[in-house]
Amino acid sequence: MQHIAKTISIVTPSLNQGEFIAETIESVLSQAGNFYIDYIVMDGCSTDGSVEIIARYARFLREAKWPVQCLGINYRWICEPDNGQADALNKGFGIAGGDILGWINSDDAYYPGAFQKVAAVNWDRVDFCFGKGMWLSREGKELCPYPTFKPNRYSLSGKCTLCQPTVFFSKKAYLKLGGLSQEYYCTFDYEYWLRAVFQAQKFSFVPAFLAKSRMYPQNKSLSDQLRATREAAVIRHRYYSGQRLNKMLCRYYSMIVENVTRRREDKLFKEIESWNR
Repeated sequence: MQHIAKTISIVTPSLNQGEFIAETIESVLSQAGNFYIDYIVMDGCSTDGSVEIIARYARFLREAKWPVQCLGINYRWICEPDNGQADALNKGFGIAGGDILGWINSDDAYYPGAFQKVAAVNWDRVDFCFGKGMWLSREGKELCPYPTFKPNRYSLSGKCTLCQPTVFFSKKAYLKLGGLSQEYYCTFDYEYWLRAVFQAQKFSFVPAFLAKSRMYPQNKSLSDQLRATREAAVIRHRYYSGQRLNKMLCRYYSMIVENVTRRREDKLFKEIESWNR
């Protein structure tokens, strides 16, 4: 059987992230391997110079000034108002042409080799794949690994145990599940993972670091923790209300997930405290 190279479509939603977006874009465009890249940047009318940075890479590719290391790159960008991050992502996925989809925020980055590992997944048998993620400081210092666990009804019952930029999914899965929910500002990724699990989507683990998630005082996760906590509670109630789950499995995952998450979050927040001294 002849192998047909995969196309990986990545969407980046962005608004006034001129400090980081060049690193994000380059981490996508520099991926090397036997696949095609379809990259869509959705800018929400930035005013900080981001648009000029985004456009610069289109020019680099057009003028053959960027060293393409995969089978080909289709780079597109749109600058228009949106109704938030989930809306921008859904618009991007709506025009994506890839077999495999993913998104990366404009302050995060992929590790070299990430796409080659994702392309090597047996996508005939799985709907989602996920890998390891690393929490990163504003300056790019690696802080500690994200507490990642294989998603199921138990592991996700208390925490989001997937690092968002390390998750990829098939176009078929996206069409089945529908778009990301605009109901949630901070936690629409958590809702999407639960939606996938409760609709029996198959997940595959890639045992490698695929992406870096930047943590700094102004990002969503840290700047609006109370809202994120409240949203997560609403989501859990929506999915778990009335569910009959195995008590022993609940206890097991609660203990394991909480212990690992607490140790890594303690390390992260000690680092954060040092920023304010």
